[in-house]
Amino acid sequence: MHEVIVSQAEQPASANDIREIIGPFEDDVVVKILDVHPTSAEVLDAYTWLRSDEHLQRRLTHELHGRAARVFEILEQEYPDIDGSQM
Repeated sequence: MHEVIVSQAEQPASANDIREIIGPFEDDVVVKILDVHPTSAEVLDAYTWLRSDEHLQRRLTHELHGRAARVFEILEQEYPDIDGSQM
C-alpha cells in the first residue's frame, strides 16, 4: 500500500489559518469557507482579490478559479461593499 504524502501547501486551511488571513469575520463565514476545503494560499488569493482596488475596477490580470473563486464568492456575499480603501 502506498502512502500519499500531502505537502503543507496542499493541505486544507484550518479555521485558525482562515482567521489569520481574513481577520474577524463571523464564525458562519469561516464554516462556509471550511466547507470548500481551500488551502491557505487559495484563501489568501480570494481575500487579496476581494480587497484589491484593481478587482473593484475589474482590471486584474488573472481570474480566480476553483476553490479560490468559491471562497471569494462567500466573502463577497458577506461583505459586498468592502473595498481596497479599507485596508
